[in-house]
Amino acid sequence: MKRLALFAFAFPWLAACEKSPSAPTRQTPSIPPPSFATTIANEKVPVAGTFQDNPCTPEEVVDILNGFLHFVVTEEIGPTSADVTIHVDAEGIEGVGMLTGARYWVPLNEKDEITLTDVPPTSTEEADLRLRLIREGSLDNFWLRVTATSTLPAGTVDVKRLEIECRG
Repeated sequence: MKRLALFAFAFPWLAACEKSPSAPTRQTPSIPPPSFATTIANEKVPVAGTFQDNPCTPEEVVDILNGFLHFVVTEEIGPTSADVTIHVDAEGIEGVGMLTGARYWVPLNEKDEITLTDVPPTSTEEADLRLRLIREGSLDNFWLRVTATSTLPAGTVDVKRLEIECRG
């Protein structure tokens, strides 16, 4: 019953919109076409041979022995702006403390969302970083969480969350 009612309404509406073939019309859409996010990068970058500072007592440098950072970058382009999202995840990052010899695991998760507008040119970036240096044993681990928004051309940075702590 509902399909017939819809068809009865739609058919006369479409017929009323029909123009004669002798009258050409301009084919300009009244609304912009939809935009879809496109993956522009999907890369794994090895981090073996790099170093990370651990400021927790006893402070030490961690020699990263294994692991990757996995970057996925997507972009969505609209009529007046481009939105770029960057995800960074740690995969299998392990290291050893150069002072204590303790083994470390380094889970990392970061998300940056950047919006660039055309006229007037502006940029807004929202970043969320979570880094932990998890040390084996009973010594403290390092925990870092930063969430911030920066805006240009105003040049402002709004830190919504800043958590730095050493905890067991």
